[in-house]
Order: sequence, then C-alpha cells, then structure tokens
Amino acid sequence: MIKPDLSLFTASFIALACANGLAINYSEHLADNGNNGLASLPLNVSRSLYHSRQLSNPGAQEKYTCQSTFIDFSDPSALSKFDVQWCPQNSYQTESSVVWRLTPECGTTMVYPWDFQFGKIEARIRMAPGSGVVTTILLAGAAPSDEIDWEWVGKDTWTAQSMYFVKGQRVDPNAQYVHTPGDTPQDMAAGFHDYAIELTQDNVKWYIDNWLTRTLPRVDGVPFPATANRARMGVWDGSQSSGWAGTVDWSKGPFTAEMQWFRFTPYC
Repeated sequence: MIKPDLSLFTASFIALACANGLAINYSEHLADNGNNGLASLPLNVSRSLYHSRQLSNPGAQEKYTCQSTFIDFSDPSALSKFDVQWCPQNSYQTESSVVWRLTPECGTTMVYPWDFQFGKIEARIRMAPGSGVVTTILLAGAAPSDEIDWEWVGKDTWTAQSMYFVKGQRVDPNAQYVHTPGDTPQDMAAGFHDYAIELTQDNVKWYIDNWLTRTLPRVDGVPFPATANRARMGVWDGSQSSGWAGTVDWSKGPFTAEMQWFRFTPYC
C-alpha cells in the first residue's frame, strides 16, 4: 500500500500535542479490527504524557529511589506529592480522590517524580467516558522513551488497552484489549478498578483487579521497554488520532476520570 503524504497531518498533530502536553512519536500501526470496531490506522501516536519543558530537556535528571510509597487521595496533601505538569487547574482533589478533567482548552498530566529501574506501579482508577476522551497511566523514560501503558478510550468503557513502545517506536502492531476479570465484564467508567504495571529484568506484566492479563517476556534480540521508569497519568483529547479514540463532543462534557490511590514499589 502506498503511504499518503503525512506532512499536513504531522503539523496539525504537533499543534494538538502542544495543546494537550504530549510527546508525539510516529510508527506503523495496525489497529484491532475485532470486537472494538476500530479501523486500521496508518500511524500510531505514542501517548507519553510529557510536559513541554521535559521535551525541551530530554536529558532531565533521573531520580532513582528504593523507597516504596502509598498515596491515598483522601489525604488533603496527596496531590502535592506529584508534579502536575500540564494544566494544573484540571487536576484537583475531592474528599476521596484526585479528579482529572478534560476541557476544550486542555487535558492534564500528573507525574510521580521518582524513578525505579524495576518495580511496580498500582492505582485505583475510574476511567473517563466519552468519545475522544483518553485516560492513561503509564511508565516512561527519557525521550526517545521506552513506554508501558494502560489506556482507556472513552468510546469503549468496557475495555482497557495494554501496549508498549521502545525508543518511541511501537513494537507490537496491536494493542491488547482486555475486560475486567470474571464472566461478566464491567463498565470501567461506572466504578473504580485496580490497575498495575510491573517491570522486571525478565518481563512486563499488566494487571486488572489483581488478575494478570498479559505478560511480555524479554527475549534476546527483540526490543524490550527496559528503561520505562517514571509514572505518568492523566486524561487527554484523542480526537485527531485517526479514529482510534473517536471525536470529543464537547456539548456532553465535562469529562472526568478519578484516581483514589497510587502505589509505587521499587524492586531494589
């Protein structure tokens, strides 16, 4: 298949990225055409939630720690333990959670400001519903970044997507789509569920509600996201992602996701 000229698409998408605080990478992408009804996409967008100042300084200092942390957002000081690196007005606490809000102006990005070489991140999250609205929690390194994602597109609230990137490039052509554990899938925008990403020297594992949904083994000679070491999370507008996320209808807003707690566990 002859690839189209993407120069105009690239320029417009970079503008969108600046509006949402994203680091954009492009690679070949074939979307799942199964039950999710997604069309094949000529491009993939690495949805790393970097603030623009990080992009301008890709060699920003890494801060490794062996200190495990549990942050409960019923604590009024919990949000202060994160860097809100994009649209801080759209990350705010309630009595029991931190809310991420997507508005026509911008989404929001929270970053836990410590790194591990290997370890596990966990969070209790309610995804945001709505076509074009993307909720994410991920591990990513310095640009060009290795990245390990959980992502939810609001047009399909019954499915979570696991994916990964190495040096900013998509390795597996398709995201893996999973439901909540058990015989009856649950609407992930209707309530909270526990999600985890675990990175070790030998593999990556993704979990929902303590159920192991996917394992990526490390294989000699095959790209592996070994330097995905800092947690990022938030919501963003995926309207221009070639149909992957759908298009936001702003008349149906506001669009919000929530996180009740976050756990960071280095393996030292």
